Amino acid sequence: MSATGLLNLSRRGFVASLGLASGTVLLGLAPQAAFAESAASSEEAAQFGAMLAIAPDGVVSLIVPSSELGQGTQEALARMVAEELDCDFARMEVRLPWADRAFINPIAQKQMTANSMTVVGYYAAMRRLGATTRAMLLEAAAAQLGVAVDELSTRSGTIVHAASSQSLGFGDVAARAAHLPVPENVALKQPSEFTVIGGKSLRKDLQAKVTGTAQFGIDVHEEGMLTASLALAPHPKARFTVEGIEAARAMPGVVAVVPVTGGMAVLADRFWRAKSAAEKLELTVTSSPIEGLDDASLSARLDAAFDEVAPKPFPKLDISTFPPKIIMADLEALDAAFSGAERVIEAAYEVPHLAHATLEPLVCAARLDSEGLLIRGPLQDPETSRILGAKLSGLPLEQVRVEVTYVGGGFGRKWGTDFVGVAVEAARGAPGRLVKTIWTREQDMAGDQFRPAYKARSRAAIDAAGKVTALHSRVAGQSIMAYHGRKGMHGMEDMGDLTAAGQLIYEAYNPEKLIEYHELDLTVPVGFWRSVSMSQNAFFAESFIDEIARETGRDPLELRLELLDGHPRITPVLKRAAEMIGYGQPREPGIGRGIAFSYAQSNFCAIGFEVGLDDTLLSLRRIACACDCGLMIDPASVEGQVTGGIVFGLQAALWGEVKFENGEPTARNFTDYRMPMMMEVPPIEVALMPGSDEPGNVGEASTPVVAPALANAIVDAGGPRIRALPIARTLTI
Repeated sequence: MSATGLLNLSRRGFVASLGLASGTVLLGLAPQAAFAESAASSEEAAQFGAMLAIAPDGVVSLIVPSSELGQGTQEALARMVAEELDCDFARMEVRLPWADRAFINPIAQKQMTANSMTVVGYYAAMRRLGATTRAMLLEAAAAQLGVAVDELSTRSGTIVHAASSQSLGFGDVAARAAHLPVPENVALKQPSEFTVIGGKSLRKDLQAKVTGTAQFGIDVHEEGMLTASLALAPHPKARFTVEGIEAARAMPGVVAVVPVTGGMAVLADRFWRAKSAAEKLELTVTSSPIEGLDDASLSARLDAAFDEVAPKPFPKLDISTFPPKIIMADLEALDAAFSGAERVIEAAYEVPHLAHATLEPLVCAARLDSEGLLIRGPLQDPETSRILGAKLSGLPLEQVRVEVTYVGGGFGRKWGTDFVGVAVEAARGAPGRLVKTIWTREQDMAGDQFRPAYKARSRAAIDAAGKVTALHSRVAGQSIMAYHGRKGMHGMEDMGDLTAAGQLIYEAYNPEKLIEYHELDLTVPVGFWRSVSMSQNAFFAESFIDEIARETGRDPLELRLELLDGHPRITPVLKRAAEMIGYGQPREPGIGRGIAFSYAQSNFCAIGFEVGLDDTLLSLRRIACACDCGLMIDPASVEGQVTGGIVFGLQAALWGEVKFENGEPTARNFTDYRMPMMMEVPPIEVALMPGSDEPGNVGEASTPVVAPALANAIVDAGGPRIRALPIARTLTI
């Protein structure tokens, strides 16, 4: 484990171990590489690898390989390239990607946008792409000017020979440079030399989004396109009979009615006609994996799992090496700590299923014709979408093209490919025509792949001096990995699912620790949700630490700092958040302040929360957040993601809950799934504290820490200990 970061993968070492340290290899800069499509809109542009092109007028075009979900990947990755290329960043153009192995994330070894892995994964490779291209431009300019390469310098898209006062634009030499041998090794700048990385400017995607020209999945359109509306069963594997097909087919504009996974699709010339016809269909469910499921049975099965399902241990992972080193808990030391404890403190917690509730409901377009299959939509996993398209169409992979649009909110939902498969199945009903499948808000929410519900039971061993000597936590719930048929990490096949048990107890805390997972299959469709295991485990872990402190007469912040043993990056953010919220300052009766922290790989985030409580009426007064995500490529985007993550976590803490009744989720729209209004969000202050020269992942750590900080503040205000989310079950907001 790194001395400075828990689960803080040494990216350079990891990438090198995979043979991907060279941008030449990753980005297809080899001379023999051929590209199906230029990175630039101009045919005269010179191509440097699969992603970069330079036009004769010097404009640099970059295909950003990851999906843009609002998190600012276009801006961040463009800055990485521009920093080393030394081009005119203001004139640099970015484009959305398509599915292509040339675009894989070096760490994920896959083209996908998830797990906050974009900046971390592409950081070294994109910089190397810029530096390698710059070296080739300099080589070409030296030949053209008849001077030595080391006499040249670059400045904002211009190559300068100071001794002769000659200069050339990048576009003047790009065509010659593109045919030169690709250098194997190029020097990269030191972080202290950065001028583009860390700078501020208008985002590359801003104008298109503000003017409405950005194409989201819902915007996909072409002449002759059909729209598919769905009639869906309550589960994708449900069996059903259908009535009303002929009546639907007879409706105006309807072209076809076809079966799709989990239901039927009605294809028509317009959405409203398709939807009206789909409402003629009556699906009678004959069997469903979640038949009869309701909240009471869910709760009972989770409770029973602690006794009936053998636990799987979850180890500590040292990922400073590759493959990660697996370190099992010291059971002998743990037993000794509990056997010799002066006191054992226990508590139980629970969280419900959560929906993703993206602003843009599920949508995807597909066309099957003589040339192959086209898929176009807001996708977080274009590579798997392409493989799925090939499987469903029976076409070879090279005849399947997947194009990524802007994504109107993902949070993990559009990492799933179920809606892509439905779109391809619908397209079968009208060969040769593009078919855009639109899920209604109600179908999107009821057909979600939910964040699973979990229950946790924790205990702590306290010695005679009041010191915490051991922590043992167990969690019960459904496995995301199992639902998606994914195997565990190599060497961890018989251990707890990382997506369920990870960080149930923070590795940062220094007592003996044991995490165990009771896996059960509730058959509910589940998937990855923003911050994944931390989304529930931060609440379990940081609530329990707070309880231990109050039970033993300790200050919660003081106990955390003691258990962290001076962790070099968590301790500073905790102290800063405490200072910002006025943690130790006097407070009026009914006012409470709570604190908690969480971390996602190399993003460390602490939140101080101030609340007011009048009997059972809760008011949210202030949120203070300190965040250390290392080097920031685009500080404005970092602050935006941290703030957005807090609001996302606030919704989950206060109101987030998907209930089940008679074998169906009851949430259908925002009337059933309460979102915070702007006026309900308290003032949020964010302090960014870069503690490393390498960037960390930003999008996740601020979401899970909201619930425990809020719950701890409620106790401090004299309120009840919240052990079951959402808080609206207990208090009025």
